[in-house]
Amino acid sequence: MDKLHEMWENFQLNEEEGAAIDIEEEGIPKVLRKGDRSLISKIWSDRQIGKNIVETTMAKVWRLSKPAIFTKMGKNIFIITFATHADKNRVMSGRPRFFDGQMFVMKAFDGYTPLNKMSFDDVVLWVQFHNLPLFGMSRECGERLGSSLGVVEEVEVDGDDVGWSRFLRVKILLNLKKPLARGWTITLQGLKTWIPIQYEKLLRFCLQCGRIVHEEKGCTVPILMETSNRQFGSWLRAEPGGQRFRGSSQTWNSSLTKSSPKEKGKATMGW
Repeated sequence: MDKLHEMWENFQLNEEEGAAIDIEEEGIPKVLRKGDRSLISKIWSDRQIGKNIVETTMAKVWRLSKPAIFTKMGKNIFIITFATHADKNRVMSGRPRFFDGQMFVMKAFDGYTPLNKMSFDDVVLWVQFHNLPLFGMSRECGERLGSSLGVVEEVEVDGDDVGWSRFLRVKILLNLKKPLARGWTITLQGLKTWIPIQYEKLLRFCLQCGRIVHEEKGCTVPILMETSNRQFGSWLRAEPGGQRFRGSSQTWNSSLTKSSPKEKGKATMGW
């Protein structure tokens, strides 16, 4: 389909084809009413996933007031329409979402952009910044550190904008096709400090290049046969538990957070 779109864009249009047709906006309110309860989504998987399988599986996982309706729009691309706004908001607030271990990207309804122009390269993740000095555990510092990775949506701090804890927790919109940052070097009064970064609910990513999703050509980083030389590893995953206020005894689906690179000789996706 992508090749067809490229071909269409290279057409030399005649006078009739090039004359723009104004689309009346009278029907927009009807579409918007439905769109306001809908999300546009994509499952990042190489295999084709059927609508009925996704619809049935997610109904069991989400347990909404009524099952959401999935409309297939392309390979693993779906419009998800919910019965209520509360159901939609609940699903969005629980991001990142996954299907069979693959990233399930969801974004707000957009009725103006053609589907082939939409990007599903961004995902919301909670990111932990460790080893910060106490002066660095503030909303302002969280926004500064978070913006170096992507778009900051939230910094978890107390009412006084201070977030003293084992780490500073920031909710960030990240690009799936960029290597995961392993940490940053910061300076405070001339003193340099290495700040390790960990990511919550990080299921699969490439242990060779550090990307959650590859470009079409796959991983381009040379294969390292010795795992000890890899620059990315399971230590990028935050410990189960999440919020800084929780104890370490709480778990989050620990069976999904183990790293088991089984194959050598090709880029390995970490589990």
